[in-house]
Amino acid sequence: MKRFLSMLLIAVGFASCGEDDEPYVPELNKLTNVTCMKDGKVFFNADITYDQDEQINRIMLNTEGIRFTDNYIVVGNTISVSGVKMINGSVTDPFVHTVYTLGGNMIAAKEEKSENKNMGNAVYTAVENRYTYNSNWLKSVSQVIQWPNENGSGYQTREMGEVDRYSWEDGNVVHYAYLPQKEITYEYNAQLRPENFPFRVVNSLQPVGFDVVSPVNLLYGKMNRNLPTRAYWYNVSEAADICAEYTFRYTLTGDYITGMTVEEKINPVNGATSGKHTYEYTFTYNFVAGQE
Repeated sequence: MKRFLSMLLIAVGFASCGEDDEPYVPELNKLTNVTCMKDGKVFFNADITYDQDEQINRIMLNTEGIRFTDNYIVVGNTISVSGVKMINGSVTDPFVHTVYTLGGNMIAAKEEKSENKNMGNAVYTAVENRYTYNSNWLKSVSQVIQWPNENGSGYQTREMGEVDRYSWEDGNVVHYAYLPQKEITYEYNAQLRPENFPFRVVNSLQPVGFDVVSPVNLLYGKMNRNLPTRAYWYNVSEAADICAEYTFRYTLTGDYITGMTVEEKINPVNGATSGKHTYEYTFTYNFVAGQE
């Protein structure tokens, strides 16, 4: 029955397009796998599955010998992420390690949880992130952190204030600031980002890894209009000294980004060891809506 309704909707779509003299444009498929090679060796592999409402329900991530399995549970405006990790064949006990609170269809807050070893692994909120938007553009993140007392009784809390700041121009994040000192600048060309490609400027000075392309990114308000071509970070007081820079290249198959290459160049600044690395990403889109 579901398949019949889907075909009927497609037929109606074609008929409507004929009436309006506009071509039918099918919705782009969802990202289901990301594989990344670093300097020719596996860096990480991630499998993403969705429920019948097309919401994320599981992400399995293998990185650096550790396998993470996270289940996403949606109740009202809350997304709870319950996960386990496997290290050397041993599986940890599952617990809810991340809780997202939505405002509308955007993430308004994120709680990062930890286990208190001094209190029988009691779960507590270690970091609370609060997100501020301006017309659905993510502008800043403020934090409250918490940690257990050494005597095993109670916690200490510190209000960190604003820790991240994003600056937008022409629909793209051009600066991400890790306050108060560090900043990364992004450059773009005219190449548009496909709506199903979840590349996002995350709170990191190293724009590689799964977080950069996780489908969860689609919940952080408006996404970049274009694809970045270059990024570089520096200390604000010494902006002329680039600490590291990254160049981006993409492989397109039809309307899909199926590959991305990131070249990393680390400069010998502030005692850092110079180096170069290549990250090669492969993206697969294989979600079937209505599949039982």
